[in-house]
Amino acid sequence: MSSLEKIQKGMRVFQILSKIVLVFAVVGVVLTSIAAVLAAADVLNMENQFLHFLSVSAEMSKGQLVGILSAADISLLLGGIITLFVYRYFTAELKEGTPFTSAGADRVKQLGIITIVLSVISVSVTDFIYERIHLSSWNMFDDSGSVTPGICLLLLVVVIRYGAELEQKTKGGKM
Repeated sequence: MSSLEKIQKGMRVFQILSKIVLVFAVVGVVLTSIAAVLAAADVLNMENQFLHFLSVSAEMSKGQLVGILSAADISLLLGGIITLFVYRYFTAELKEGTPFTSAGADRVKQLGIITIVLSVISVSVTDFIYERIHLSSWNMFDDSGSVTPGICLLLLVVVIRYGAELEQKTKGGKM
């Protein structure tokens, strides 16, 4: 098995994993959206045993519960968008047959920028929501760690562009 075949098999595995993560993100967005709407509309009211237990043990109000669900919803939504771009990247790379192309480098650069921007937006919006509901100390949805993979993707572009140049030289030398 050649190195390129191994890379393609790895890309296929990552494509499948990104699709699974995307499904979980979509399900999470749907569930947190439904729960936030039901709690805000008093369909899920504090007389519900689970919500009563949650609100008493965590000392939170209905507005705080809706805020927490909304923050989780936004975090999942933006994470799902990033995962969609990752899935599209792996799909495109599998069609091209090699990750070492200029187009592949451009897609990785786009993915790195999108990861950084959406992570910063997610952190900002989530922090704003938690500040508004007076639970800033509860904010456990710190997506700022996603900035690091974005930076790593931007650095990976250099390697991919170098690999693309080597492939062009190799193809040029064989002809």
